[in-house]
Amino acid sequence: MSWRSEISPLILTLAAAGVDAMVILGFNVLTAAQTGNTVLLAVAVARGDAETGLSAAVSVAAFVVGAVAGEILCGWSTSGHRREPGILPALLIEVLLLISLLVLWLPAEPTAGLSGVAVVALAALAMGVQSAAVLRLQGPSTTYITGMLATFSTGYVRWIRAGRIRRTRCRSAESDAQPPDRLPWRNGLIWVVYLGGAILCGILFLRSGVLALLVPIAAICVVIAIQVSAPD
Repeated sequence: MSWRSEISPLILTLAAAGVDAMVILGFNVLTAAQTGNTVLLAVAVARGDAETGLSAAVSVAAFVVGAVAGEILCGWSTSGHRREPGILPALLIEVLLLISLLVLWLPAEPTAGLSGVAVVALAALAMGVQSAAVLRLQGPSTTYITGMLATFSTGYVRWIRAGRIRRTRCRSAESDAQPPDRLPWRNGLIWVVYLGGAILCGILFLRSGVLALLVPIAAICVVIAIQVSAPD
């Protein structure tokens, strides 16, 4: 795996965390972390909270649509002659969606009604597209943070166990243990970046409003520049 495939998910994680933090502050729903958003949807239904329930349902549906669109875009742009997965078109669409989100959200800063639902839908579409692109990189998820924590924790247990087996030179047991090919540090780093990105964009959102969206947009543009610089 190239350095581009290693660093790109980390930068995209910052973008996803920033979008999630801003949307939950503005609309009490999530658009990247759909595990938590599904719970929010269920709680809204249980409470009879139609406004939150609608926003959460729109977020789930838009995320799925975005993931489907992202996979189609990546499939069209991937050829057998490229060393890297063709995620550039998906990232360009994600940037366009976030810019559209900024344009829609900035003038009136809607918090309810059709304009608010549209904001949630655009954000969730962008996160779905991003998730499809990251899957093409075969890297860690930038939205499924629960899975990253589980993989980080269990991965270190397996790594430590594999190291003990190697030290005892028990080759048969080593083959059964299936030790990882690298330290599981990256999965833990994903969580750290997600937390930091959410804190940063949350603070910026509270102080500067939706202009905080410039941080996720800039992060994705950096990944686009990385992909453009990749040799064919």
